[in-house]
Amino acid sequence: MTKIRIITPIITTGFRNNVPLATAAPMGCDLSFAFLTNGPASIESSIDEVLAAPGVIDAALKAQADGMDAVIIDCMLDPGLDAAREAVEIPVIGCGEASLREASKFGRFSVLTVLDRQKRAFRKQAACHGLSDQLASVRGIGIPVLDLERDREASIDATIRESRGAVNDDGARVIIFGCTGMLGFAEPVYQALGPEIDLVIDPLPHAIAVAHAAVSENDKTDKLLYPRPDPKPVLGFSSWISLSNVLGDKR
Repeated sequence: MTKIRIITPIITTGFRNNVPLATAAPMGCDLSFAFLTNGPASIESSIDEVLAAPGVIDAALKAQADGMDAVIIDCMLDPGLDAAREAVEIPVIGCGEASLREASKFGRFSVLTVLDRQKRAFRKQAACHGLSDQLASVRGIGIPVLDLERDREASIDATIRESRGAVNDDGARVIIFGCTGMLGFAEPVYQALGPEIDLVIDPLPHAIAVAHAAVSENDKTDKLLYPRPDPKPVLGFSSWISLSNVLGDKR
């Protein structure tokens, strides 16, 4: 049994319908979930990312201590991804990184996210992974994260509208949802666009598949690429204090 901890890096529980995950997870996957106790209500800005990162590190350390085989950061902006990889040995999968890399195999792609203010963040993310040339566009649907489920039909309609624009106006062949709160939107989008599109990536189910494959292949975090930091005094961040204690025990 592959034990995967999904770290949702916000304090808002119940913001999303997780039912689609029951059929999305590969056979042999045992999923567990963790939310932050301190941090932002949702992630829609660079400030939100920074505020979420300490809790992500803390949750990754706890997941490893709990015997998890891998962790997933349940946000397309991958807050704290590199830091979590420095903190633990088990695979840490970022929904954003995994989705962009998968989309790049199929040609030009567009990111359909919640708000236009996130365009810069996704352009930066694509550049970070060397995929700027394949990013056709970033489009916001005009609905904040925490409102996606309040009128699910309207959220899906807006996603279909902007997906069609990405295909017809921007030349995209692949659509990536730029928010894991869009879980379950892929089927109606694909049905609406039909042969106009090659692939729709629902990032959280995709990340689960990537994590499962990593564990099956006995992958670990590359500690040459993501070495453990040296312990040092830090105040006010429980995750760093926990990590420093672990490092101290190993010295």
